[in-house]
Amino acid sequence: MNETSSDVAIRALIVEDSEDDALLLVEYLQRANFCLEWQRLDTEAELLKALEQKWDIVFSDYSMPYFSGARALDVVKRHDPDIPFIFVSGTIGEDTAVIGMRAGAQDYVMKGSLARLVPAIYRELSDARVRRERRIAEQAVRRLSLVVEQAADSVFITDPQGKIQYVNPAFERLTGFTAEEAIGTSPSLIKSGHHDEAFFRNLWDTILAGGVFQETLVNRRKDGALFYEEKTITPLFDSAMQISSFVSTGRDVTDRIRSEEKRAQLLEILEATTDFVAIMDDEGRLRYLNRAGRTMLGLPDDEDVSARYIADCHPEWATQRILMEAFPTARREGVWHGESMVNSADGREIAVSQVVLAHGGSNGAAGFFSTIARDISERKHFEHELKRQATHDALTGLPNRLLLEEHLSTELARAQRGRLQTAVLFLDIDNFKRINDSLGHAAGDALLRHVAQRLRNCVRPNDIVARYGGDEFTILIGDLPNSNGILTILHKVREAFETAILIAGQDVYAAFSMGVSIYPHDGHDPETLLKNADAAMYRAKANGRNQYQFYAPEMNARGEELLALETDLRRALNRGEFVLHYQPQLDLRTGKIAGAEALLRWQHPEHGLVSPDDFIPLLEETGLIVPVGEWVLRNACEQYRKFHEAALTPVRISVNVSARQFREQALLDRVRQALRDEGVPPHHLELEITESTAMQDVQATSEILAALDALGVRLAIDDFGTGYSSLAYLKRFPLDVLKIDRTFMPDSWEDDNVSAIAEASISLGHKLGLEVVAEGVETNEQIGFLRSHECDIIQGYCFSRPISADKTAAFIAGHNPQQLPGD
Repeated sequence: MNETSSDVAIRALIVEDSEDDALLLVEYLQRANFCLEWQRLDTEAELLKALEQKWDIVFSDYSMPYFSGARALDVVKRHDPDIPFIFVSGTIGEDTAVIGMRAGAQDYVMKGSLARLVPAIYRELSDARVRRERRIAEQAVRRLSLVVEQAADSVFITDPQGKIQYVNPAFERLTGFTAEEAIGTSPSLIKSGHHDEAFFRNLWDTILAGGVFQETLVNRRKDGALFYEEKTITPLFDSAMQISSFVSTGRDVTDRIRSEEKRAQLLEILEATTDFVAIMDDEGRLRYLNRAGRTMLGLPDDEDVSARYIADCHPEWATQRILMEAFPTARREGVWHGESMVNSADGREIAVSQVVLAHGGSNGAAGFFSTIARDISERKHFEHELKRQATHDALTGLPNRLLLEEHLSTELARAQRGRLQTAVLFLDIDNFKRINDSLGHAAGDALLRHVAQRLRNCVRPNDIVARYGGDEFTILIGDLPNSNGILTILHKVREAFETAILIAGQDVYAAFSMGVSIYPHDGHDPETLLKNADAAMYRAKANGRNQYQFYAPEMNARGEELLALETDLRRALNRGEFVLHYQPQLDLRTGKIAGAEALLRWQHPEHGLVSPDDFIPLLEETGLIVPVGEWVLRNACEQYRKFHEAALTPVRISVNVSARQFREQALLDRVRQALRDEGVPPHHLELEITESTAMQDVQATSEILAALDALGVRLAIDDFGTGYSSLAYLKRFPLDVLKIDRTFMPDSWEDDNVSAIAEASISLGHKLGLEVVAEGVETNEQIGFLRSHECDIIQGYCFSRPISADKTAAFIAGHNPQQLPGD
């Protein structure tokens, strides 16, 4: 490779077997002011290799020993048809030169006369540029033509006056007109008549001004069918910047427009419907909510609902049902339907019939869900009213005989599971016929309504008062640990009707003959219990009216006994007949005595030690539990002080607080005063309330417990598992101890249900950060079970019965942590 410098630079390939001839050619070109970069070669292989580079011109001898000039021409033109090729030969004849020119050579020059070479080079270099530019342009036109021909969009070209000059195949497919039918006509060929003159005037004004017109048009096919087309019309300009033609491209958007129209129609329908309609993703976030849904939730029309979730539309229980039941069912089966609730703008819950549909995503998973909820509150109200009419007495509004039997069946099942008693009271108004006959049926009806209301006020919220028929009423009392509480209800009924009822301007006194049957003693099914209570009522009526009788004769004697006890109980506190016994509690973790529960006992002067089951309910019903409870608190704190003075190991004293005490405003002051007077550290006093007491008024319970917690006393939930408490509320209370009720401490752990409840209670207590105490522990087997499940403390006969204060002191002093029951 050689290079010289001058005015005109060219790169030249020289196909020449004679190096001297090549040098002579180079010298000649250099003298002609060419800056020459050149390469000599004389074989086809060298030529092919050299053509991998870019060259401006090729000079070639014609006859060479190893290579033919004709062959060199063929190789070069196959590689680049535009590169100039000039034969420089001393032997080429005119006929041969003509053959070479026809084969693609640009010129030929004899080696002995190079005068024509320089002008030929300049000419051929210029012609080569033109050829290349033309070829590039032609290739671009061919590519453009190919694109237009194969384009999916419709294309037609018109002259400046709008006559069609060209249409592509897509135009033919879209419109149904062939190129022969379209060329020479105007675009009005596909005019539909859906656009007015003003529309086309604007079109022409735009493109004649050199602008681009873009719009969606409705056009008509050859067969008359309409189609939608996204149209773009662009003017083309010549070198004088005059419009030479217009190019119109159109995209068929009929399917999209029709789909949008259908979507708009569907949206209009969804917005007009009175049903709640929503679209949600699989996490429950809203994507769409119709007008009825917004109105139902109280949301403005312009609010973006994408920040809201399904929980904003439904109550908590309904939200959980949709997420945990409806969505999985819809994913699996495509649809879920059921009844639910939707929140209303005013805070009410609206009953709805709801459908949830799953809509396709990838891999068979639901991409999103839609739901339709129809307000059925009126229907539910109607159904409720029909049911109420079918199950309630029209005159008094009380449950009728049908509903009473349903409630009684349910209550008996609960009593059987909980090993509780259920009582049925059958009441008949004495001398109702005389009142009805003397004052009239309207007065009799008024009396029945007043009786119904007073009877309701005599029972607990969960008890049932029903009208059995005529002047007969029935009271269903459940959740009875024993039968003593029935007497309280009977006395309440009597007291409630000691005052007259004003009927038709007259005072009327109502009295009852009452019969009582008790499950399980007097029957195991509703029919038997009602029949036996009715029989007992007739015995009461036969004894002189305004009486009550139990079906079991021994219960009548028991009633008289408890009535006498109530009289004595009212004097017991003043006479100093109450005493405290203590039941020690064992810490399974350390083997030490953890505390002792103070238990109230009544030392009756005639009957001796009275069972707490007999007198505690009477204390509750008479209200004496408040002063007696204060006495228990004071004496328990005093006893703690005496234990401390006797140098006994400090133990906690647990005191039960009754439901009435717990609601007393003075409770906090009384606890504070007792702690201060007896010098008891607050954390050594533990106050126990039952689960049912805690759940009567959750807000009030939270406030009272918070105040007691601030004093520093320990707080325990007693009888856990019997009060149906909400775990969410239980977690909110500032508790320290959870006491598992003795009903979950059976003789044998073969009962899987009971053992599971005990195990779950221990686990729950620990997860809530509470110390767990098991009550009623009586066997080594129970201790082993509780220890294996990491129960903290036990209390029961297996460790110690309730004992007097003196015996408790001796028990604490003599306790050996190394000798534990169950070991």
